[in-house]
Amino acid sequence: MNKKVLVVDDDREMLEAIKEGLSSYSDKFSVATADNGTKAIERLGAENFSLVVTDLKMPGLDGFGLLAHIVDKYPDIPVVIITGFGTPKMKQLAREGGAVSYITKPFLVDNLARKIIMTLGKESDGGSLHGVSAGVFLQLVELEERTCTVRLTTRKTKDQGVLWFREGKLLDARFGNQTGLDAAYVILSWTDVTLTIQNRCPKNADYIQQDLQAVLLEAMRLKDEDKPENGVNAESTGNTRGKTE
Repeated sequence: MNKKVLVVDDDREMLEAIKEGLSSYSDKFSVATADNGTKAIERLGAENFSLVVTDLKMPGLDGFGLLAHIVDKYPDIPVVIITGFGTPKMKQLAREGGAVSYITKPFLVDNLARKIIMTLGKESDGGSLHGVSAGVFLQLVELEERTCTVRLTTRKTKDQGVLWFREGKLLDARFGNQTGLDAAYVILSWTDVTLTIQNRCPKNADYIQQDLQAVLLEAMRLKDEDKPENGVNAESTGNTRGKTE
């Protein structure tokens, strides 16, 4: 899957320096930037990102506000924070706020890159599969009672979605700006996907509240219902945020 990292900092010189330095790792991930928290939220709503790096001290919506938004809306996206205070208290605040790691100014871009690569590697610590049917594999997740985050990308159209499981129970889904059942119906209709499994689930609340088999059957019904009307495969429909650039 194409990995894209969003770097957020109100210091534009710093932002460009980080982007330029990370360009050496373009074979592992691409970089997009935002110079404030509000623009970062806009980009998160329009594009797919695998990780966010953000400075804490910014005017308007600061790094902690952005972190809170990501934890609430995009719990599958890990956040690395940039701070000028590398104290145990700051580390504690970052962890409690939902960040996976932090880096202290001044820093070498190569050290930041190592943190990014290490964090991105955890996306697939439970394995990856290519060219499979979403429904068939996810029934195995249910049978094995796995707790995991599953990221899926359609091989043809590059649509991306996320599913959260706890002990085999589907708790939530996200496709673009859709969540819950609406997103699950789209994702579970996909038949030719690449998927990665991360052995953790940040979700606890059940937003699906249905058996996986029932959701699968409804997803297939909606997909079949859609075909005669417009002749468009369900894998090519949905919110524009489901597309990668």
